[in-house]
Amino acid sequence: MFDYPKPCKDVWEQQFDYNDDALMRIAQTPWEQFDFSDLWYYHHDLAYVELQPDLFVYLFPVCLMDWHQTLLRNESCSHGDSEFHYGVHRGQVFDKMLTSRQLADTLEFFKDSFLLRLDQERGFVYRASSTPAYGWMSRFNSLGLVMPRIDLLWNAWWSLETPGRAVAAVQYLSGLVYFEGENPLFGLWTREEGGGGPSLFDNDCCIFDAGWLEANVQFLADVLTEEFVSEKLNLAVKVLSDQPEFPQVEKVRRDLTERREIVESRVKELPSLLRCPAKPNTGWSL
Repeated sequence: MFDYPKPCKDVWEQQFDYNDDALMRIAQTPWEQFDFSDLWYYHHDLAYVELQPDLFVYLFPVCLMDWHQTLLRNESCSHGDSEFHYGVHRGQVFDKMLTSRQLADTLEFFKDSFLLRLDQERGFVYRASSTPAYGWMSRFNSLGLVMPRIDLLWNAWWSLETPGRAVAAVQYLSGLVYFEGENPLFGLWTREEGGGGPSLFDNDCCIFDAGWLEANVQFLADVLTEEFVSEKLNLAVKVLSDQPEFPQVEKVRRDLTERREIVESRVKELPSLLRCPAKPNTGWSL
C-alpha cells in the first residue's frame, strides 16, 4: 500500500506533547519490533500537528497493523488517551495525507480486516460486557464515522459468503427485532457484569462531536429496510442450515414474523441515531 517505506533517519515533525526523542525512536524502529503502545505518541500527532510526509508513510501502516490486531482482539484502537479514529478524524488525515490510490487501498484494508473478524464470529458466544460481538459492532460504527465508503464493507459482509458472516448478520439483525431483555442470542444486563443485548449505534472510538459521515447514513437508510432484514435472515438460515447455530437462527426468523412493525420502525430510526453525536436512550436492547 505504501511501497515498502524505510525507517526515517531525519525527523522534523514536532511531537504534540514535546516527546520528540520518542518520535525519533519509533521513526527508526523496524515494524517487526514495534511496540504498539508507542502509537500513543503518533495518534496525537495525527490529530493535532503538521505531519511529516515520509514519517507518515512509515508510521501509518503501523497504525493500520494495530487497528487490525485490536479488532481481532475485540479491543478499542487506543493507547492511553490517544485513539486512532479520533486522530484520523480530527486531523483530516484521509484528505490531507493519502493519495487516491492509498485511500482506496486503505478502505480495502478496512474491509478485508473486518471480514476476517466476522469470519471468526461463531457460536453466539455471550460473556456479559466481554461478549465478542460487541467488539466488531462497535468498530463497525467507528468506521462509519471515518470511512468514506461504508458500502464497500457492508455489501461484502451481507453477501453472507461464510458461516461467520451469517452469524454476525443474525446478531446485528437481532438488535432490530427484540426489546431489551428479550434477545435470545444475548443474556440480560446485570449490575455486576454489564452485558445485555447489542447496541447498533455505539462505537469504540473517542469522537464525541460528530456522527456517521452523511454519505454512509444515506447509504444505510437506503439499504436497511424491513424487506432487507427478512431477506437476509432467510439467507442466514440457508447458509447455517447444517451448522450448530441453526436452531437459534431459525428462532430469530420465526420471531420476526410477529415483530415486523418493530423492525420497520427501527430501521427508519437507526440512521438518524448514527447521524447524531449524542445517542438518546431509545429503549432498544442495550
